[in-house]
Amino acid sequence: MRNLWYESTMHRQIRDKRSDRKRRIGKDIDRYGKDVLASDELKQAFEQTHHTWSTVGEHTLRVAASSVMISYALRKLNIKVNIPAVIIGALCHDLGILGRDTKFENNKECSREHPGESVKVARELIPDLTEHSADIIERHMWPAGQSKAPNSLEGVIVSAADKYSAVKDIVKGSDVKHTGVKNVAHDQAAWLREQSRTQTEKVREFSRELQEKVRDQINK
Repeated sequence: MRNLWYESTMHRQIRDKRSDRKRRIGKDIDRYGKDVLASDELKQAFEQTHHTWSTVGEHTLRVAASSVMISYALRKLNIKVNIPAVIIGALCHDLGILGRDTKFENNKECSREHPGESVKVARELIPDLTEHSADIIERHMWPAGQSKAPNSLEGVIVSAADKYSAVKDIVKGSDVKHTGVKNVAHDQAAWLREQSRTQTEKVREFSRELQEKVRDQINK
């Protein structure tokens, strides 16, 4: 027999743990990434489209949050992770893609060259940027874009989070622009429902007109 009290308590505990984890992630990103978060570059990132339906800014924050979440999981397994380096690498990994239409000739060049450009931007924002963080940024495209493989655990984390978040960008899209597979599907469903209602009304109207014509013919 189902214990509804137990289930509701368990679900509440799960929700509370998720909320606590989100707060912890937000605090860590704010703490170690404050210079990047306050930069004009990141503000511009929210104005540039990325992965068809998202923005560079939203993608960046998704990568940062996913990277920190992976880091938390590894720490539970007693695996040491340099979270500050992960956050800096995640927040800066795509800043070199800003202005891509004038900076790069095509998508292939952008894919190959933007990691190096991102390192340049990161050095401007963070004068004491470590080589560790620079390597994370420069190698984040692996295994795509002719990139070298990450040479640290933190690099693997950011690279994996980048690929996961790229898929999420396409599915979820932009919260600002209301794009993405889910939103488009929702909009399409709403359009289909409206079309169905319209067609139903047309059929009813036609039926009423037909009935009137039939009555007229009978009465003649």
